[in-house]
Amino acid sequence: MLVRWNRWDPIEEFNKIQREIGTFFPRTFGMFEPVPTAKMNTWYPPVEAFYYRNALVLRAFLPGVDPKRVDISVTGNLLTIKGERKLEPEIPRDDYLFSEIVHGMFERTLTLPEGLKYEKVHAKYFNGVLDITIPFLEGVLPKKVAVEVVAPGEKVLAGTIR
Repeated sequence: MLVRWNRWDPIEEFNKIQREIGTFFPRTFGMFEPVPTAKMNTWYPPVEAFYYRNALVLRAFLPGVDPKRVDISVTGNLLTIKGERKLEPEIPRDDYLFSEIVHGMFERTLTLPEGLKYEKVHAKYFNGVLDITIPFLEGVLPKKVAVEVVAPGEKVLAGTIR
């Protein structure tokens, strides 16, 4: 007869306890979702950065933010985006079961690379997306380097082909 030995894993035991506690209140009180343990009162909009047509583009996702309440500033090589998302209820609510909507003030400060024309910063807002475009100075953009393929049998010494 083959006996299987199960090793005791204390981490798995803690995970089981955490899962049980997380589902205790919904099971007990018939709630739809667990109540968050911490009040979510601070939010940071997600931002992405990429190169496009000789410029750096910073794209911030600001759903529900009035573009008139967004402030953008550049100091040295730091770009700061400040604003506020206000929660204005469209439907009167008697009582919340739960809410995952975060609102309030936000501020993001990003360090910019060297070689940008800071005086030509341009920002536009469309459908909750803020695009900030900053052109590069001439000759600053990354250059593509071609890879030379060495034929079999050729010797390569210290990075040169002989």
